[in-house]
Amino acid sequence: MDFDFQTALTTGLTVAVIGYLTNRAVYSQNKGNLKYGIPMKVIGVLCLAFSVVPFIVLLTQNYQVEKPGETTALISLTIGFGLGAIFSIGESFFVNGNYDNEKIEFFSPWSGRKIKQFKDLESCSFNPFCSWYVLKFNNGTKIRLSSYLGGHGHLIDFLINDKNDL
Repeated sequence: MDFDFQTALTTGLTVAVIGYLTNRAVYSQNKGNLKYGIPMKVIGVLCLAFSVVPFIVLLTQNYQVEKPGETTALISLTIGFGLGAIFSIGESFFVNGNYDNEKIEFFSPWSGRKIKQFKDLESCSFNPFCSWYVLKFNNGTKIRLSSYLGGHGHLIDFLINDKNDL
C-alpha cells in the first residue's frame, strides 16, 4: 500500500486552516456582535467558483466525453460545491446577531429573525457533531450559534460567567 504524501499534506493543511478559523472566530467581533468574518465569506465565494467552473465545462463539453466517469464527476462537483456555496454564502453573508444584558437579536436565512430575552433562557449547550451552540428558551425557541461565528465566545462567556459584564 502506497502512502500518498500529497493527500496527507492537503488534509493536514485543511484541518489546520479550519482549526485556525475556528479559534480566530471565537473572539473576533466586539462584545455584543455576532457575524462571520472575511475568511468564511472567501470560502463561500470559492465554493461558488468551484461549482461554476465544472458547470461551464459540462455545458461547453470541453472535456473527454467518451471517458467513463467524466460527466458524473463534473455533475458531482457542480452539485457538491453548489450546495456548499449556497450554505456558505447564506451563512457568511446573511447570518448576524446582536445582544446586550437583557436580550439577543439573531437572524438566519434558515430560521428567520429571533428576538429573545435572556431571562427566558432555559439552557445553553454545545453540539460537537454540528459544531454549534444551542440556546434553548422556555417557549421552545432555539438559537443555534456556529463555532465559526465571530464573537460567539463573548456571548458564551457572558452566559456562563455572569450576565452583568457587558
